[in-house]
Amino acid sequence: MWKLNFKILKQKGNARVWEITLNWTTIKTPIFMPVWTKASIKGLILDLLQDPKYVWEKIEPIKLILANTFHLYLRPWSKIIQAAWGLHNFENWKDGLILTDSWWFQVFSLWLANQKFNDEKHNHKVWMKLTEEGVKFTSPYDWSKHIFTPENVVDTECELWSDIMMVLDVCSPAWSDKKTIEKHIAMTHRWAKRAFDHFKPKYDDVRGVLFPIVQWGTYLDLRTQSAEYLSQFAWDGIAIWWVSVWESKELIQQVVAHTTPLLPNDKPRYLMGVWTPEDLLYGIEQGIDMFDCVTPTRLWRHWIAFSDHWNIKITNSWYRTDFSPLTDNCDCFTCRNFSKAYLCHLIREQETLWWALVWLHNIVYLNRILEDWKRKFMED
Repeated sequence: MWKLNFKILKQKGNARVWEITLNWTTIKTPIFMPVWTKASIKGLILDLLQDPKYVWEKIEPIKLILANTFHLYLRPWSKIIQAAWGLHNFENWKDGLILTDSWWFQVFSLWLANQKFNDEKHNHKVWMKLTEEGVKFTSPYDWSKHIFTPENVVDTECELWSDIMMVLDVCSPAWSDKKTIEKHIAMTHRWAKRAFDHFKPKYDDVRGVLFPIVQWGTYLDLRTQSAEYLSQFAWDGIAIWWVSVWESKELIQQVVAHTTPLLPNDKPRYLMGVWTPEDLLYGIEQGIDMFDCVTPTRLWRHWIAFSDHWNIKITNSWYRTDFSPLTDNCDCFTCRNFSKAYLCHLIREQETLWWALVWLHNIVYLNRILEDWKRKFMED
């Protein structure tokens, strides 16, 4: 008997609405997960995501978030979080679920930034070596040496008391040729088997479930091979890493449309790293249940908020006297109480309150799109 209960509410074609019940918590898919990288988003309290006063009474409270195990493993250290009785207690997220991810990709992306830019801003001092045992690397914080293996990744996520855990896989760079990707796919499949062989004896004794990840760029034959092999490990669900890294929207959609029907129909399907409204709606129509991305909460770096007409760069001078909300159809706390002019003022004065206000709006905005779709879908 698997721990995650996946109950169908309605399915029409590939699109579907299901209920996921895990660890005494029930959520309705499709769902977008806010990314709480280091067990926080700057300036935002977790309780706000479940309070109708802030997230809008017309959408369901957000009950699934994502945390970055790479960073939490390094700081404060997974065993410290274990001593605090897990991430839920450590960050006071008592009534929700946590998905933990970003092992190999985080190591790879930091290493790649160092190789690509090699300047003071991007010089993370990350050394990386891929071996059959696992991925060896140096910490970007203190340059200490570490290794991730399929087995110790599972152990670390169990120490965090994660609800949904992701396996260690190999993330092929976008420029990889097919021969390299075939080598990586074989390694990822071996690693997946090692991870699930290690996880199986402890399955009933730990909090979380474990998802495999389908990879492999835009080579659809390799996507088929990976989906067919890894589906045997989709005990409670399965994930798709969209393509390689930084591919076009057309290629993302092609991969999603090809891969999703190959996955088990009775398990949650998680599309990783996709966040634009049009990509969310396309994924839903293909049968995707779960989404995540850091971008909606990182747009503050470019002073951008979502809108129904276009994304708003709030520092633009014409917003200084615009007393309308970010978008008319949003009833989040930010849009109900503050104008573009006020947010423009906060940013220009470098007041950090705008972080929380804009991030809250962006998270609610994407969840509103999914809630509107679910409501119309159930009514049809």
